[in-house]
Amino acid sequence: MNPLYNQIFNQQYVNQDYLKNLQLQHHAEQQFEIAKAVKALHDYCDAARNIAPEYQQQAFWACATAILEEMNKS
Repeated sequence: MNPLYNQIFNQQYVNQDYLKNLQLQHHAEQQFEIAKAVKALHDYCDAARNIAPEYQQQAFWACATAILEEMNKS
């Protein structure tokens, strides 16, 4: 458990079943998001295979730039 959570909430008054349910729900949502990201990566690889060899370097740099732009949004 997060130490900050323990400082904010008194464990005596927290419904442990409800808390566990929230944790399980969060875990399931995160697993779903991971699966979506993996599928998107597979879709990218499928699309990249359709690019002619002489354009693959250009495609790589364009995709690398897009990834860096996305990472800087966080």
